[in-house]
Amino acid sequence: MSERSTTVLTISRQLGSGGSYIGQEVARRLGMRYADREILQQAAAAAGLGEGDLEGAEEKAGGFWHSVAHSFSLGGPDTTFVPPPLSAVYEEDVFKIESRIIREIASQFDTVIVGRAGFHVLAGHPALVNVMLHARRAWRVARVMQVYGIEAAAEAEELVDRSDRHRATFIRKFTGRHWTDARLFDLCIDTSSVGLEPATEMVLELVSRRMGRRGEPGPVPAV
Repeated sequence: MSERSTTVLTISRQLGSGGSYIGQEVARRLGMRYADREILQQAAAAAGLGEGDLEGAEEKAGGFWHSVAHSFSLGGPDTTFVPPPLSAVYEEDVFKIESRIIREIASQFDTVIVGRAGFHVLAGHPALVNVMLHARRAWRVARVMQVYGIEAAAEAEELVDRSDRHRATFIRKFTGRHWTDARLFDLCIDTSSVGLEPATEMVLELVSRRMGRRGEPGPVPAV
């Protein structure tokens, strides 16, 4: 870690609970960097790292990883919410590369990390805030339909249920823990009960206290 300890927020979330929206909002309002699965996979691809390249990648000089982290964490997201892709890739070698990039980004920047077992990857970071977002299934299904433009409720239900299974397997495989274990997190929020904007304010308050400052006010979300 650098002499100045960075502040890092990790967000674990159920599909449709608003994790990406809240992560992007907190990053924007506190001037933090933002990294989710898509960004990390782009970083690994840009680095030319395939599964067979992992050993060589781990031996590369720090300057290489610095450039990767810098290129793919150039500030907070745009004001417009961008939903994450629905596909998922859990290969072990890819996860190791992503974890290396996560640690490099977190060592240099105040950062929001969404998913990718960030609470586990960054365990021991001196200024780490771990948040879990969950919501009632019906609320998540409705939000998935709206955000992704899905017309059939059955399709959205299958996406939500499949995502839950995949994420549970992913966390169990790489951490040995259950993905909804509240003991892993500093704050757990049911976004279907409190709403997205109040949930954002709760996370913002927790992170800004850790950073010692406040962020700018944000808009009420459309969904």
